[in-house]
Amino acid sequence: MMPWRLLDTGFAGGADNMALDAALARGGLMSVPTLRFFRWQPFCISLGYHQDAGEVDLDRCRAAGFEVARRPTAGRAILHAEELTYSVVIPAAHAWYDILPLDLYRKISEALVAGLTALGVPARFAPGERLQQDGRPLRMSCFASAARNEVIVGGRKIVGSAQRRFREGVLQHGSLLLQDGHEQLPDFLKGEAATIAAERNRLLEHTTTLARASGRVTSFAEAAPAVRRGFEETLGIELAEGAVLPAEQALAEAWRERYSILTTKSLEEKLCESSALS
Repeated sequence: MMPWRLLDTGFAGGADNMALDAALARGGLMSVPTLRFFRWQPFCISLGYHQDAGEVDLDRCRAAGFEVARRPTAGRAILHAEELTYSVVIPAAHAWYDILPLDLYRKISEALVAGLTALGVPARFAPGERLQQDGRPLRMSCFASAARNEVIVGGRKIVGSAQRRFREGVLQHGSLLLQDGHEQLPDFLKGEAATIAAERNRLLEHTTTLARASGRVTSFAEAAPAVRRGFEETLGIELAEGAVLPAEQALAEAWRERYSILTTKSLEEKLCESSALS
């Protein structure tokens, strides 16, 4: 079996991160799967592909210096702050492309559970939440509920993931909560005060973090190798460090705007315009 490609692309803005995930999944340039770790700078609220951007208070995001981006996958709002973010891409040429979505989801969750176990956290799978009749979750934010086969600790969600199948490949990406930065999300959502308060309570009641579960702060630099080993040992694969292909990077740059809602670049441009007018 050929090694999977391992990428650690470091810090990037929200639209850049989401465009790269889409490019890795849809570029059709690799015959082997890819596991990518990445981070967000500045912090970013990401929305599901079909989610209404009007649910987020862009003025508050702008004031806080947060970006807002759209994911290529479905789901609800997430504040990407103190976390380890991963993505897995299975190209159409690979045998795993034909695995049923829930089965692939469980395989990846098993790898994440193994990584968390190595870090001293007793993680397991969630039984799944109740959905609306149209299949949508009953919450405004992704981390306010746990779907089947998502990773939980002590009944609380510690990893949130989403998956989408394209003709060129399958993309699954998700967030492993290291600390509690994600809990600020309700501050940036629009809605009635009572609704936002209820959402805040659900988020606090239904999530945990690696720091809380382990009793100590675990850095990205410590967590990433543990998750890597979880993938290798659980899935029986080898991961070889690689790089983003130039054609993948070019595709990501071409697609960046379709995932951009609010960026620090747009903030800087507005400030320059204001200065020029004054």
